[in-house]
Order: sequence, then C-alpha cells, then structure tokens
Amino acid sequence: MRYKAFLPLLFFVFTITGCKAQDNGNGGKPATEVQSSKTTMTVDELKQKLAAGDTNMVLVDVRTPGELSGELGAIPGIIHIPVDELSTRYTELEKFKNKEIAVVCRSGNRSGKATTLLRDKGLNAVNVSGGMLAWRKAGN
Repeated sequence: MRYKAFLPLLFFVFTITGCKAQDNGNGGKPATEVQSSKTTMTVDELKQKLAAGDTNMVLVDVRTPGELSGELGAIPGIIHIPVDELSTRYTELEKFKNKEIAVVCRSGNRSGKATTLLRDKGLNAVNVSGGMLAWRKAGN
C-alpha cells in the first residue's frame, strides 16, 4: 500500500530523465549479426585494413581465374569466387557472416553486383570502389 504513493514520483522521474527501453534498431539481433549500412570502401581504406592486419575483414575477388594471373594480379590472401559462380557458392562465405566482406573485381562493376547479391543473402559485403585498377593506380 505504501508503494502506491511513490508511483506518481517514479513516473515523473522516468519522464524527466528520458528513461525508456532502448532499441538498437537491429530488431533484437546482436550487433555482430547485422549488416553495416556501409556498402563501399576505397582502395585506401582496404590498404589500411590489410596493413593493420584487420581480422574482422575478409577479401573476396570475383574476377575470372585468368584475370588473377593477368597484368593486374591478385591481392595476397583473397578468397576467389568468380562472380558467375557466386549465386551458387555464396554459402562458402557464410562462416564470415560476422565479418566485413570486401569484394573486389577489375573496376568495381562486377564486385558491385556481387556485393548486392551477398548483402541480399544477409552478409556484410562492401564493394571496393575502382577495383584492381584503382588498387594498382594507388601503387599497390
């Protein structure tokens, strides 16, 4: 009975301080299971992450096998899944669902499409803008 007198006071305190249930906007999912809103990264950002040994990122190259051994070469440590095979092989990347998946191709066109496909499958994919052309132009 004595607690009834405190209810208006508690209501007032919660109203004044703005206390309310917090929604992280993730629909109740932990932050590690939610895609970043970021959909692209520059080659400079990629270079910094690779130089820092960022273990929260994997790099997927979606070019053809011939392109990997061509004049633009390949970035060491890539996962190679040609874009034409990605719709059936994306499950190989599900083990990285809690990581950022940087997707690269020659110019950024195919990797953009691949990024969309991977994001539609619930993966945290980002397109490397400019692709390997930009990577080599930046002196890498």
